[in-house]
Amino acid sequence: MSLIRGTVNPLNVLEVRKLPYIPSHFGRTHTQNLKDIHNIDDWIYTNLNSRYCIKKTHMLDGNNKITEMCEIGMEDHKELTMLSLGCPYLHNT
Repeated sequence: MSLIRGTVNPLNVLEVRKLPYIPSHFGRTHTQNLKDIHNIDDWIYTNLNSRYCIKKTHMLDGNNKITEMCEIGMEDHKELTMLSLGCPYLHNT
């Protein structure tokens, strides 16, 4: 269970929850909101349970220009949906 429900996650205790890379089986989403990466990380840590990774990357935008973006990978695809719908910092520009 998540910290918001008052239960400690064993992955947090062992410090293996946040990964430095995104494995191929993780679900992925992107955001251009680079200034709130720390807030997004805190929201995931507090409200969700599965392993995750947040990293900066470069991608093509709609105008075919290279832009710096934040890529978020989650092991549980259901939690990726919860992140997309519930995180107030994800789409805040």
